[in-house]
Amino acid sequence: MNHESPPRDPDGAAQRLREESDAHVIKCMGDVDMGLVHGQGVRVEDADGNEYLDAISAEWVLNLGFRHPEIMEAMERQFGKIDYVSPVFEDEARTAYAKKLAELAPGALSKVLYGISGAGAVEGAMHLAMRTTGGTDFVVLDAAFHGRSFATIGMTYVHPGMVEGANKGLDRYLPRQMRVPNYNCYRCPLGLERETCDLACADTIDFALERGHINGPAGVMVEPYQANGGMVPAPDGYLERAHEIAKSHEVPLIVDEIQGSLCRCGPMYASERAGIEPEMIILGKALGGGLPLSATITTPEYSELLPWEYGFTQAGNPMACAAGLAMVEIMVRDDLPANSERIGKLMVDRLAEIEKDSKLIGDIRGQGLMIGVELVRDRETKEPAFEETDLLMAACLEHGLMIGKTGPVFGSNGNVAKFKPAVNVSEEDAEEMVELFGRALKDVEATL
Repeated sequence: MNHESPPRDPDGAAQRLREESDAHVIKCMGDVDMGLVHGQGVRVEDADGNEYLDAISAEWVLNLGFRHPEIMEAMERQFGKIDYVSPVFEDEARTAYAKKLAELAPGALSKVLYGISGAGAVEGAMHLAMRTTGGTDFVVLDAAFHGRSFATIGMTYVHPGMVEGANKGLDRYLPRQMRVPNYNCYRCPLGLERETCDLACADTIDFALERGHINGPAGVMVEPYQANGGMVPAPDGYLERAHEIAKSHEVPLIVDEIQGSLCRCGPMYASERAGIEPEMIILGKALGGGLPLSATITTPEYSELLPWEYGFTQAGNPMACAAGLAMVEIMVRDDLPANSERIGKLMVDRLAEIEKDSKLIGDIRGQGLMIGVELVRDRETKEPAFEETDLLMAACLEHGLMIGKTGPVFGSNGNVAKFKPAVNVSEEDAEEMVELFGRALKDVEATL
């Protein structure tokens, strides 16, 4: 690895890229001064030739790593046939991918509504739910993240430290939703203990559906493992209880698996961990094998829309569908759900060893290769270690490791380091990721 190079050359490739980017690109999702130019597998290079081990699947979009040869071949084959087909017409790749997603989905999920972005797919699910139920109000969790479009901002967390004024002036566009306390056994908002709480947080959904709406409930939307909300997994029994409550009020359970599906939490669909058969699952991020693609997969009961009420010109793009289908076929063939479970457990076990001597690690949470490490200044008070987490992110880069940060994610906030490596990651690469993380953590803790 080339991480002991001198300060950046003011006339070098990285600096030129930075200057041109600053001049022409509006940076709406953060601004890390790093230009990535080459990737292969779980390794990536910046414009100055520095190599990094990617423990976040390129922002959890490349679940099989950079430039997987079989995905590249699938894209080349599709490009050799036809590169774009309007959603108005039938398309082979689009249809084949929808069929495969339905074959692998739990229960009666069999109809696919394509979108482009995760937020767009959430909106699609909202349309489907409202048309069937006749209601307009959704139950969402307090620390949920479902997008930043006008329809989804109202469903995304509102804590002042999380949005840093990002909602200012948008009130007229924000739909009213029903917020209920979050599940978070490490930081229970109800002040309860998991051994005796009887999932009280889930029961608040029942109250909201009964008395919290204005124009009738339309559905319950939950993440099986909250990512942006702090890398928090739903406790055992939560999703099952939420589904029972939703069914009792005759509204759908909508599971947002934009980050949790496609072997990220272990199974192909994260809902499978709980054994539930929800009425809708929302997909995105890695769905297009690296290309923009999202979808809601639903039951026939919830598949009706009015003509032209929803749709995007690039929805179900054949290139993205071909890439995504190749990705899923590889996942099935190579039993990557099992690899995700096995390597994820290995990483959590290794992180637990680091925790024994750590001053900062307060909690480690993982399902498959969806792993969060929460940093706190004091294990008793659980005061979030925001500044230390920023230092850890920088130290990891110095050691050649790319990790993520969340809980909350905006500005300098965030005290949860996250690992989301490619789900086909090898044991050797996974162990190196944890080793580099341990070195970086020691560097930070040595300054405390």
